[in-house]
Parts: sequence; C-alpha cells; structure tokens
Amino acid sequence: MLEAIKKFITERKTFVTYFLISVLVTIIDVIVSRVCEIWFKEVIANTIGVVVGFIIQYILCSHKVYKSKSVKTLIIFFVTWLMALGLADLIVYVVRQLIFKGSDGMIAFFTAKGASIVIPFFITYFVRKALIPVGSDGEKAKKVSSNE
Repeated sequence: MLEAIKKFITERKTFVTYFLISVLVTIIDVIVSRVCEIWFKEVIANTIGVVVGFIIQYILCSHKVYKSKSVKTLIIFFVTWLMALGLADLIVYVVRQLIFKGSDGMIAFFTAKGASIVIPFFITYFVRKALIPVGSDGEKAKKVSSNE
C-alpha cells in the first residue's frame, strides 16, 4: 500500500506539489476572506483573500512547480488568476445571495468558499499546465549555454 502511494505521488509530483501549495494558499485565503468580512461585503472580502492567495501561489508555484520565473509565466498566471477570480466571485455571489438568501452564517460561508475554491482550482491547474511548460527557464539556460 505504501509503495502504491509513493508511486502515485512520484508519477504526479507536479500535481501533488501544486495541490499542496494550493491547500496552503486556500487556508490563508479563507482566513483573510473571513476576517475581511468584518469590514467588507462578501464579494470584496473574497477578492482580498484571492489576491493575497494569488501572490503567494505565484511565488511558490513559479519556483516549485513550473520552475519558470519568466514574464510569460507571470502573464499566464495573472490572466488565469483573473479568470479564476471572476469565476470565484460569481460562485460566492450565487451561493451566498441566491442559494442562501444573503445569509452570513458559517454554513453559507464555507459552502460558497468551498465551491469558489474547488471549481477554479481544477480549471486553472489544467489551463496553466497546458500553457506553462515545466522547467522552461531551465531549458532556456541549457539553450544559452549550448550556444556559447
């Protein structure tokens, strides 16, 4: 059983690393969002949490997952983040206002926050995976050194 788990993780190291970073970022996002609801409406509070999460996720993923700190990587991260932010805010609005009729209770918060995390997570992961080649900075370094 332990060998099967090791094999699963090894074969999907990029996804597992991305997932673990996302879990850390999610915890930070949820805390920031909930605390910000003291002063702001839920969509603004959610946006603040997502912005903080984006900054942390970009720094960690560009180094640990994609091994690419190029401008192209930053642009892809930013555009996919904007897409995820819009989707997350729409989900928060629909769940909190339409499904839970404006409730600010914990069940409404965690239902909305959970849906606004899970759905954009998978969409952005697969879009980024398709657009950012892992180790693209390393490949550039190899090309430069082989041309010298």
